Amino acid sequence: MMHSSFAHIRVCFIIQRKKNLKKKDQQNSNWPTPLNKKEIRGFLVLCAYLRMFIENFSQFESPLRRLTREDADWDWDQKCEEAFHKLRRIVREEITLKKLDYDKGSGKIDLAVDSSYISAGEVLTQEDKEVKERPVSYESISFSKL
Repeated sequence: MMHSSFAHIRVCFIIQRKKNLKKKDQQNSNWPTPLNKKEIRGFLVLCAYLRMFIENFSQFESPLRRLTREDADWDWDQKCEEAFHKLRRIVREEITLKKLDYDKGSGKIDLAVDSSYISAGEVLTQEDKEVKERPVSYESISFSKL
């Protein structure tokens, strides 16, 4: 378990350093409403790139992911519409994350986790100079196959 946590923190750090994050944000923010399974899969793939930075991601994407199942009919309902616009809006906004500071004397690092029978999530934070917690990463996962 401990090894997995360190691996996750390392992955978070590496992803934060990627320089093309803004490019992917732009692609997502201008995405038109999907009309079929192929289009919704494409949108979800781009959103998945940012999933660790979106609090409660699995809750937002679950109505959309349901449409990607092989046996699912295309039924774009109000829940799908709301989930799509919510995700697109979140991605469009600047997600302000703090870089993890490993220097001696830097702020305290906290890991908060929460779960339900449907999903689980975590947020990794670090205190800044004003002793205010700033997010370093978010992660969420859905337990249901929908």
